Amino acid sequence: MKRLSLMILLLSALFLFSLAGCEDATPVLAGTPTPAATPTPLPDPFSAEITAAPVATDALGNAIAGDDHYWQYLSFGALRVYEYDDGTFLDGICVNAYPQPLDGEVNIVYTTADGKICGIGKIHNVLGTTLLQTGSNAIYAEINTDIDVTSMDFALVVKTAFAPVAAVASPTP
Repeated sequence: MKRLSLMILLLSALFLFSLAGCEDATPVLAGTPTPAATPTPLPDPFSAEITAAPVATDALGNAIAGDDHYWQYLSFGALRVYEYDDGTFLDGICVNAYPQPLDGEVNIVYTTADGKICGIGKIHNVLGTTLLQTGSNAIYAEINTDIDVTSMDFALVVKTAFAPVAAVASPTP
């Protein structure tokens, strides 16, 4: 009998523990409180402001920074200075890489070691004008000097800044 009462006691304990551990695990949707609707503040309206003046550009899209801007499109080569009869002359080639003709004045200037000008000449094209067409241009100058400058260093000095001009048909020489 002792065994039977122990067995009943054990079964009763198991029954009690089984009731204590059982829970309904089914999810229950409990109502979530919804906050009351409030008006959402609108952001300030956007207005674009131009803070700087537009940058001027040339036909190639490069910013025009100063008066000497178009000088960068000119390159000089095959320059030859020589004396003939009583004069000193320059012959050479100027390549205009800009898509339009450029007009301006440039001088060839010779200076002594102490900075004094000892020779100067205005560079011009075959027609005697300062207009440089797109591409290669033959250039010339007569250099006003009293000394032999053929072996001296010189500088090309812009007198009037170069600027584009409307393309015009060049008259034949």
